[in-house]
Amino acid sequence: MRRLAALTAASALVLTGCSLPRHYPEVTFHANGKTIRVEPAVYCDLGGDNCAEQTKPAQLRVPAGKVVQISVDGQLADGLWEAVFLYRDAAGQEQTTGTGLLGKGENFTYTLSLPNKTDQLLGIEIHEAAAAVLETGQPLLRGFWAVEVTG
Repeated sequence: MRRLAALTAASALVLTGCSLPRHYPEVTFHANGKTIRVEPAVYCDLGGDNCAEQTKPAQLRVPAGKVVQISVDGQLADGLWEAVFLYRDAAGQEQTTGTGLLGKGENFTYTLSLPNKTDQLLGIEIHEAAAAVLETGQPLLRGFWAVEVTG
């Protein structure tokens, strides 16, 4: 879980607020012959307030060199979202990278492939932007979906 916190810190989106919205969009992850559907770990209203939290990230086995297919709910795809992921490279260093902002009705899926076949994925977060924007110009984080990866 500590590793996934590093992912959130590296994101271009920022989370605020926290109570219970009614609909939770889901994100589907497929890797190594297994598919999981994940509800958000944190989800807020459109303004980035009134958030609901769940405590446990989902888990998915992804051996080194394997890709992960990510499919987002139509609600996410219509807005702005990003995938942020943590991995260990061949030198044993943990690296964080991401997709940049996707969506606007054009991106419902993303194939996550690490730079080298020996890299081991450690965690994935999907971030959804809220309607609000910070003074810095960064979108406010509305919600995120977390997956801990085992090799």
